[in-house]
Amino acid sequence: MRIKSAHLDATVSPSQAQNLGRAIDRWRRIQGLTQTQLLRTAQVSQGQLSRILAGRFTRASTAVHRLCRAAGVDIADHLTDPPRSAAWGTVLERALHRSWDGSPGHARELIRLLRVAKALRRP
Repeated sequence: MRIKSAHLDATVSPSQAQNLGRAIDRWRRIQGLTQTQLLRTAQVSQGQLSRILAGRFTRASTAVHRLCRAAGVDIADHLTDPPRSAAWGTVLERALHRSWDGSPGHARELIRLLRVAKALRRP
């Protein structure tokens, strides 16, 4: 399967690599998958998986893209510079629109999820 992306082989900063590795590993843990199951699904080696999950990579290689695809992680969200605080509302709105399937039921589920996330944030 050929990967077509504007981000293929893009340079990745250390913080972007760490954030991307954490996002993939977080997804893996939530799904209850072992690293072996993930590497087989993504068709990457153990060494590649270990480096990527630890955030020890400097470019968005084919292996990075395969892991992102397998984990449903949008690589573009992690390889673009974070917006200034004034633009976070727009970023959040776009993320919600990308996540929402358009149905009223799913809208209620997303709202419920946001309320739970807010409650978890409180001390």
